[in-house]
Amino acid sequence: MNKYYINIGRQFCSGGLEVGKKLSEYFSIPYFDKELLNLASKMSGIDKEFFENADEAPSKFKSSFLGLGFAATLGVSDYGRSNIIGGENLFNIQSDVIKHVAANGSAIFIGRCADYILREKKRILNVFIYADINDRIERAKRANRLENIDKMSDKQIAELIKKEDKKRSEYYNYYTFKQWGAIESYNLCIDSSKLGIETCLNIIIKIAEEKFIR
Repeated sequence: MNKYYINIGRQFCSGGLEVGKKLSEYFSIPYFDKELLNLASKMSGIDKEFFENADEAPSKFKSSFLGLGFAATLGVSDYGRSNIIGGENLFNIQSDVIKHVAANGSAIFIGRCADYILREKKRILNVFIYADINDRIERAKRANRLENIDKMSDKQIAELIKKEDKKRSEYYNYYTFKQWGAIESYNLCIDSSKLGIETCLNIIIKIAEEKFIR
């Protein structure tokens, strides 16, 4: 069977990761979220912490300098000698990992600009999942997604959720030259509050089966 890819962009705590996991189970193909950070660290020899700090966030290391120690590991011609852990090089490394994973088989990617990185692939479905802020607050509480969330008011949680969205938006817009969350950037945008996770899942499954399998 020809390889295919489902890329899921999502608002923070909108249920995108849950949908991705369920799609992975249904289609029996792997999903990649933070696993990509581990792979990027292993392939590059750069400590995972650098990828975690830059993960879907505006570049913190744009002018950073690690030294020349990793030049041989990464390949100077590929990533440059002067700014090995600059934000753009970290993005390039992670992009290479996504392409490497995609070359080995069908997959589901959660965020990390995978829709842009794999834009030349023919068999691809790009989805964006969003939700009402109240639902996202409750999901954040259930999943314990924020540090010390049990000591926060709903207003404080909402503020942190919006900050997470802002980081994702700035990261996506910077690296893809598209607009995070805008309908023009995706094939399908779904409201998980209005439809529910299971309905969102079934919609994506139906489209994916018609597009890739039948």
